[in-house]
Amino acid sequence: MPEILAPAGSMEALIAAVRCGADAVYVGGTMYSARSSAANFDLPALREASDLCRCAGVKLHLAVNTLLTDTELPEFCRYMEKAGQFADACIVQDTGVLQVIRRLLPEMPLHASTQMSIHTPAGAREAAALGCTRVVAAREMSRDELADLCREPVEVEVFVHGALCMSVSGQCSFSALVGGRSANRGACAQACRLPWKTPSGKNLAALSLRDLCLVPHIAELCEMGVDSFKIEGRMKRPEYVAAAVTALRQALSGEQPDLERLQAVFSRSGFTDGYFTGKKQNMFGFRRKEDVLAGSAVLPELAALYEKQPPLETLDFSANLQSGAPAVLTVTDTHARTVTVTGDIPEQAEKTPLTAERLSRSLSKLGGTIYRAEETRLANPDGLILTAAQCNALRREAVQAMDALRIRENTPPCPLGSTRLPSSVPSKGRGEYRLHVRTAAQLAAVSEGICCIPLSLAGACVPSPRIWLEAPRIIANEPEYSRKLSALYAQGYRHLLCHNQADIRLGREAGFTLHGGFGLNVANRMTVQTLAGQGVQDVTGSIELRLRTLQQLCPETAPETGIAAIVYGRLPMMLFRCCPIRSQDGCRHHGCTMTDRTGRVFPLQCSGSYQELLNSAVLWLPGKTVPDLDYLDFYFTDEPPARISDVLQAYRTGSGTPPPERTGGLYEKGGLR
Repeated sequence: MPEILAPAGSMEALIAAVRCGADAVYVGGTMYSARSSAANFDLPALREASDLCRCAGVKLHLAVNTLLTDTELPEFCRYMEKAGQFADACIVQDTGVLQVIRRLLPEMPLHASTQMSIHTPAGAREAAALGCTRVVAAREMSRDELADLCREPVEVEVFVHGALCMSVSGQCSFSALVGGRSANRGACAQACRLPWKTPSGKNLAALSLRDLCLVPHIAELCEMGVDSFKIEGRMKRPEYVAAAVTALRQALSGEQPDLERLQAVFSRSGFTDGYFTGKKQNMFGFRRKEDVLAGSAVLPELAALYEKQPPLETLDFSANLQSGAPAVLTVTDTHARTVTVTGDIPEQAEKTPLTAERLSRSLSKLGGTIYRAEETRLANPDGLILTAAQCNALRREAVQAMDALRIRENTPPCPLGSTRLPSSVPSKGRGEYRLHVRTAAQLAAVSEGICCIPLSLAGACVPSPRIWLEAPRIIANEPEYSRKLSALYAQGYRHLLCHNQADIRLGREAGFTLHGGFGLNVANRMTVQTLAGQGVQDVTGSIELRLRTLQQLCPETAPETGIAAIVYGRLPMMLFRCCPIRSQDGCRHHGCTMTDRTGRVFPLQCSGSYQELLNSAVLWLPGKTVPDLDYLDFYFTDEPPARISDVLQAYRTGSGTPPPERTGGLYEKGGLR
């Protein structure tokens, strides 16, 4: 049976998950978790949570799924030395962090977070090669894509219930760039839930998706071979966790789950399965007054689901009373685990000696534990007696001893290894221009630097060392994509800019020289070192870093790795696999925009199988100190071709005509150090 994996943002939510039948829970610590606003668990609370889970036979997955900078990694190592002993697996986004844990805790199972945006078999294979035992599939995948992923020799975890972000996880910079709250750091301001309008102006919640619910498809997902069913919701209350776990448990048992109650406890205008089924026309919704009122009505009955701990194990008791010796109680569970405890010295009975029936009444008082009493045997040849209080004390000692034994047996080994964090070496500082264009007209206007083009423009070019292919950010058909890469390599193209682990895998297999794009979220030298080991020649630093941090990204372990930064353009802020305009207004083909509550207009560009919401303001740095890096990247999106030469001239001279709306990004203030 697949695992039911429940969220726990607090101890009460964790208790609700365990008591309602979850096989595993995932939690975050007070640091390094992508839900920083949840209550979360400090180290003492993490120990308590771990003991509770291991006693109940439930696994605990620790989310350390944020991007980290080099200044944070030493403290992170110290944290993991302590926190690692309480976890059965770690959920990781940052590939540098992944390698740190792999070396520091060599036996720790590692799960590739959904924020790694893995959505194809090649991406899963590359994650496995990096040391991941499981991949958490991107939430935007269809049933056919998930079926293909499940054929890979790596565990697959699938979100089956809970909130859906409008943007592909790990590929949203809106909250960071506009509000200084990074989604990749667990501080997302949920800008997509605020009012947004499509061109028609009909929908004021045009980027707010309904909550996902794949509970009706559980049998199909089981047949695919999904290993873990994940519930979203570390920010949700315990009643929500209880409802979702119960519904999944019922579905897996062949019962009819109460979907009305599940929707009542929390939804946004109901549920959607649009990504899974491909029916994306009715995926949008928001939290209405009637949704809130429905939740209030079902909370009491849901709280009752986890009010009491149901028994998970039966215990057999065997007591032995001997004159002048402490009472001995041996307890055995259904898995033949056995513990023995001793109590007070029994006294001679004046009237009626202790009987097995009377002893059983005391030993059967197991409320609040995971146990239920089965058989009680008593050897009392000398006619001795124990008081009720003494029998109760024996029971408490026995339960504590059995709990401790179960915790020990369910605690995996966690030996400490060691890791050396790489130091920095100076960038070679070539300062070469890389121009990213999207149209044939823009391409024709480029006369200098390296030109990165989408695969769709490859037919309009003559292959040369200065024409690089830029991989799509979403691979809609991986076999076709792989064949196309091979064909383009045969035509003479030699360079591929990668945005995903799948690009790295397929590009390397096709023979390309690999370059790392912004989609890889590079924030520290360990990540650069890891990518260099995968064959990536240079990397683009995260747009959330400060310039000073970018300049220190090159590790001494891979000194030939080039470092790049985006210095111009409308930065892609969200990545969609469901076009909000097409879904609500119908396809407009070109000139598409979205408008936020302040009246700012954001271009929406379509690449066929996905869409990118671009910043309303253009990153503009002429006259500012541009870092001494190997590549300076210019992202041309909706600019007319004539504008390209003007922009390059402005950067060469330090002055020029700025765009009407411009931004300095996070490079100088607000960026990660």
